[in-house]
Amino acid sequence: MLASFERSVGFAEGVVMSFDADVLLPNAFATTVPRGLDDALVACRNEQLDHDFLKFRDLAASRTPVGVASRDSDPARSSPRWREILDVRGHGHELRAALVDASGQCWGALNFLREAGHPFTERDIRRVQGEMTRRAAAIARSMVAGDTPGGLEPGAVWLDDTGAVVLASPAARRWLDLLDAQAYPGFARALLAGLAMRAGADAGPDIAVRVRAADGRWVRARAERITSAAGRPQGLVVVIDAARPGYVLPLAARAYRLTGREVEVVRSVLNGLDTRSVAASLHISEYTVQDHLKSVFDKTGVRSRRELAHQFAVGLG
Repeated sequence: MLASFERSVGFAEGVVMSFDADVLLPNAFATTVPRGLDDALVACRNEQLDHDFLKFRDLAASRTPVGVASRDSDPARSSPRWREILDVRGHGHELRAALVDASGQCWGALNFLREAGHPFTERDIRRVQGEMTRRAAAIARSMVAGDTPGGLEPGAVWLDDTGAVVLASPAARRWLDLLDAQAYPGFARALLAGLAMRAGADAGPDIAVRVRAADGRWVRARAERITSAAGRPQGLVVVIDAARPGYVLPLAARAYRLTGREVEVVRSVLNGLDTRSVAASLHISEYTVQDHLKSVFDKTGVRSRRELAHQFAVGLG
């Protein structure tokens, strides 16, 4: 994807990342110029905590999910992102885009950087916008395609408020090593830091992110704030385990754009129900069940219930 945009748009440095669509936290990325843990932590803090402009979360919710900026613009002069990332890397112009599909779901983001004197143009913006829906769908489907190896036992990590690891069980360290293998040493640390930042900013009791590891297995990391016996905040505990099909099915349903009824039919098939039982449980006719299955087969590219079960039960967990 980056190579294609480098030819059609052009940039000195490019980043593409995929998101867990429920929480808009990055779960994979690729770059044209190597980046390390420190770079990832600065970018993560900026996106989750800093007051800044053209943040991916804001772009995803806007009518125009592509934005550009230059170093001499008023917003850039006061931007933590420009001060801590772009200025340090010697760039003068930026294009940021949230990869939103036809249904309005955000599956990832693009960040292109250019040297001073080479601003992004309206033509560049139109080219990115013209590719956005197709690229978002491609990322969504790539996230849920393929087989998954067997899982490991769950592990637990205690994080301080900054996301630094205080303690980790042996099983958790095996999960973290598996996640690091996906990108670079420290990827898991950056993921945990992002989770901690979101957990600290959100009012909910917990937050979870789903990530696909280098070997294809789905991983779920769920963070929950913890307190001492006296009620004082003590950071977070994160449980890391294999994401069961039920956790990933909603993600796959959005990736393949399944309807609510189609998801119910798929869930019934995964539970081993035959056509008659599916019809009875959903209070629809057997013909309607078959119609829904045909639609699901067409959207997911499978040809039988066995392939469907493999795709959703094995491939997703």
